[in-house]
Amino acid sequence: MLKFICPKCNSEKLECCEDGPYVSEVKVIDDEGDFEYGPIDASGAVDRFQCMNCGYVLCREDGSSIDDNEEVVEWINKNCKNE
Repeated sequence: MLKFICPKCNSEKLECCEDGPYVSEVKVIDDEGDFEYGPIDASGAVDRFQCMNCGYVLCREDGSSIDDNEEVVEWINKNCKNE
C-alpha cells in the first residue's frame, strides 16, 4: 500500500475530484492502481486528484492535472517517501 504525503502541508489525505462539485476521499492507494474510496455521491468523470487538506493538485510534468489512478501511483512513487 502506498501513502500520499502532500508536499505542501504534509497531509496524508488525498481526494478524487470529479467534474461538477463532487469529491471523495481516497482511503487506500494500491501500487497496482486499485484504489478504495470513501463515500461517492456521484458518478462523473475524474477531473483531478488533490490534497484533501490544502487543495494541492497532483500534476503531470506539463502542468496538467493528473486524472488517472496509475499516474497517481507514479506521482506518489516519484514524490513521496514510502517505506
